[in-house]
Amino acid sequence: MDIRKKAFVTNISDGFPIYWLEGINNIVAAVGHSEFDQALFEFLNRELQIDHFAVFTYSEQSGAGHLFTKSIMPDEEAAELAKDYVTEYHQRDPHFLQVNDSESSSDAVHPSIKDEYDPDYRDHFFTQHSLVDKVSITKKVHEGYIYCNFYRIGESGQFTTEERELLDCILPLITNLIACHFKLLHLEGENETTDTATARSLVHSVISRKVEPFDKLTGRESEVCERILVGFTSTGISLDLGIAESSVNTYRRRAYERLGIATQNELFSLCISALNQIKT
Repeated sequence: MDIRKKAFVTNISDGFPIYWLEGINNIVAAVGHSEFDQALFEFLNRELQIDHFAVFTYSEQSGAGHLFTKSIMPDEEAAELAKDYVTEYHQRDPHFLQVNDSESSSDAVHPSIKDEYDPDYRDHFFTQHSLVDKVSITKKVHEGYIYCNFYRIGESGQFTTEERELLDCILPLITNLIACHFKLLHLEGENETTDTATARSLVHSVISRKVEPFDKLTGRESEVCERILVGFTSTGISLDLGIAESSVNTYRRRAYERLGIATQNELFSLCISALNQIKT
């Protein structure tokens, strides 16, 4: 750490160290782009020793959803934990259950105590994955809410009183940046062209109906192939599905192996053949 940074480590201005401005600027620059969650995680992990963070969404129309997760855990383990939360465990999280409460849905940081959760929840989310502490914060957006969770893992230990005071200052800003990122993604989805929507519909009809040979694929492999077929890059798939780009590449490789192909052009040919099966 250079002398300038040392001088500001203990000098808090408006709640956070001045030298953090460079890191915050990098996050702001990444809003709406695929590198946003990585830039955010690098800052949080380096400056606040947050080892795992997961962002979920909620609306009355679509229920609970997963925006993204970044962690020091292996990618597949973190993705599985997020999936478990969305499919079942969010209904047992007392803080998540308050998202529709207008008085509770603010930028206030909520510390979590393990005893707030039922034994199965504690075992699955804390014990099995070595999560030792958590704070959460809810932010209202026009189509619902985003619910942000920040964790410590293992030897990182629990947040100290001083660290929680710092989190109270910085996490509302972080959550507002996440909300801006979410809104940009939402607008991009609304601006999808008619031709692209038609293409996605045709491809989805092949993938979802498990037309041969796509019936060999797992659910995640199908999702990746569907997005490849409508022109998503690996980065775009990563952002759309909320998984790491390395995981996208792994699912694509496995899918190609199951389909007996090696190139994207061969994938297009298989899709066209499958469409002809449906039409006949």
